[in-house]
Amino acid sequence: MKLRLDELAEAMDLPRDTLERWIRQGSIPVKKSGAECSFSFATLKSWAGKHNTTFVLKEPSSPSGDTREAVTLSDALERGGVVFGLDGDDVPSVLRNMTASVRGFGEGERDALFHLLDERERLASTGVGRGVALPHPRTPMDACRVPSITTFFLKHPVDFEAVDDLPVRVLFLILSPDVGTHLQLLSKISFCVREPAFLRFLESVPSEAALLEKVAEFETRL
Repeated sequence: MKLRLDELAEAMDLPRDTLERWIRQGSIPVKKSGAECSFSFATLKSWAGKHNTTFVLKEPSSPSGDTREAVTLSDALERGGVVFGLDGDDVPSVLRNMTASVRGFGEGERDALFHLLDERERLASTGVGRGVALPHPRTPMDACRVPSITTFFLKHPVDFEAVDDLPVRVLFLILSPDVGTHLQLLSKISFCVREPAFLRFLESVPSEAALLEKVAEFETRL
């Protein structure tokens, strides 16, 4: 993930000079090139927790209020993380176990998310074919401040009543703070899962690092 130095300093509630010194000393898992900082969201979040340091990303904004250009598919996937071996014998149990694994949600928010996802699946399956589903709420949730996509590899295939009737093996849970961002992410991930090469890659159950690298490669073609 990448942010400008001043943006990261604001997210960590640190003076810019302090953050820059920590980066220079190698005290914090962030690399700096010019005014831009590169880091793993999950690694920095863990580091901040261990060092009692704030790390809160605000919803991206612009003077016009349009946030859609501020998010990349790679960033959203890194923010959401990857869950391997998710259990479940049917759609409701998969959704319930899935929402229990979402980062940054409280118990009440997880329950609300489950009901929204269940409602969406009852309306029409999010199984897009070839063993992939793209579950998402019909409307943005207040609990979702920044966009994320969590990847779930199921313990065993589950019937999602997908368009091609094939059971689902991989789910990409899309959570967005606004409709525009959701549509942008949905379009990008849909492009990836339509590509035979990407689908074959998913069958190998890649590591999180390998998945992010592959997505970044595909994103250059968008």
